[in-house]
Amino acid sequence: MRGRLVEINEPVRLHKVPAERLPRRISDLAALARARATTEDAELACVFVHEDLDSGDGDDYPSIHRRVQDALCRELGNAHYVLAVEEMEAWLLLFPDALSDLVGSWKLPAKYRGKDTGRLTDPKGILMREVSKGGRRYRESDAPAVLERVVALAIHREPIGSNRSWTRLGTDIADCCSRHLKQPTKTR
Repeated sequence: MRGRLVEINEPVRLHKVPAERLPRRISDLAALARARATTEDAELACVFVHEDLDSGDGDDYPSIHRRVQDALCRELGNAHYVLAVEEMEAWLLLFPDALSDLVGSWKLPAKYRGKDTGRLTDPKGILMREVSKGGRRYRESDAPAVLERVVALAIHREPIGSNRSWTRLGTDIADCCSRHLKQPTKTR
């Protein structure tokens, strides 16, 4: 089976939804995904739902993630909840080579290298104020291009530092490929 990615740009705020309203919100999201699969004449093999936690990595992250992940699995069976600690920009700080490959003047200061980026305060601000200091400023719309550079440079398995949510995303992708798409993933 050959897979392809299809993006649905629907604002998702699941981690703050009260428990009694979560099943309905997820049911609505699942209906969108199923409708898109029908429109694309495709099988819905795997669903990844991305959301920023909007706070740093802490003791409550696993329970927040598990609550939504379990609800997604009950509705879809083949879903993965991608809850980025703080915000997705924390992931970008793991890949300084991709940042500077995209914009030559972007440099990650040494004080952020090798850190747990999920525990940094305001990763987006770090990118805007410190990484892009003296050159073109980072914008949220740059995130997909940075991640494309991560993949193009084949450094996605070699982060400079750590981030629990990035590691979980890698595990979820490997799980999806092996279980839902029946394709093995290469691991180091």
